[in-house]
Amino acid sequence: MELKNALIMITGASAGIGEATSLAFAQRGAKIALVSNQKTDLDRVTSTLVALGTEAQGYFVDLSKREEVEGLFDRIEREMGEISVLVNNAGIGLGESVLNTEESKLRLLFEVNFFALASLCKQALSKMSRRGRGHLINISSAAGQFGAPGISAYSATKGACHSFTQSLRMEARPYGVFVTEVLPISVKTKFFDSVEGEKYNPSGVVLTAEKVAESIVKCAASRRPHAEVLPFRPIRFAFLAETAFPGILDHILYNNFKKTHHDK
Repeated sequence: MELKNALIMITGASAGIGEATSLAFAQRGAKIALVSNQKTDLDRVTSTLVALGTEAQGYFVDLSKREEVEGLFDRIEREMGEISVLVNNAGIGLGESVLNTEESKLRLLFEVNFFALASLCKQALSKMSRRGRGHLINISSAAGQFGAPGISAYSATKGACHSFTQSLRMEARPYGVFVTEVLPISVKTKFFDSVEGEKYNPSGVVLTAEKVAESIVKCAASRRPHAEVLPFRPIRFAFLAETAFPGILDHILYNNFKKTHHDK
């Protein structure tokens, strides 16, 4: 896809992966519609893009509120034009065990991490299918492929995102609409500082937001985008290992969890 002058809609665009992705698309000459519930940061990133000569507009939206999600895609298209790529990046973290997770927090995570994503995908596909073009990019997580202890609720939302995106990809194909799932591992952003509950400290390899953004933009620019994008490619071996040797990841993740939570 030619990104110059293409309109890219990005949720969770005011920090971390979303901010880095906004800047990366802007560097390719794209127009950016930024969606976030963090007003100060949203204004900051939008102003930065405009100062760089990018056509950009910020949308202050709380994705946990269904009434604010409904009609959002159409609203942006009315104000900025045809959206070529939707990047569903917004998400909430929760660093708590199952026993310590309140149902209200679990529901909040699903509202933002899954239901808002699903709604925006439906809104986008409704328009893109009639045009016969477009690209939906959902930012999931390796945690959606295999649940990790201590972030059970978060893993569940990303597991839902994974299955939904797989199904959506096949449903969208006849309409000429591409669907991609991005599966980063731990990323060094303020996301970890804002995770609710017990402090969650990612261990092992930690990616930068810029590295993930680079993978997203490269995928969007491709004529034949991949169904899955792994910013840290060696994680593929972990997926294969779990298939070949069921339980091996359980063993590794449990030992790491025990070391970081019980050996203090």
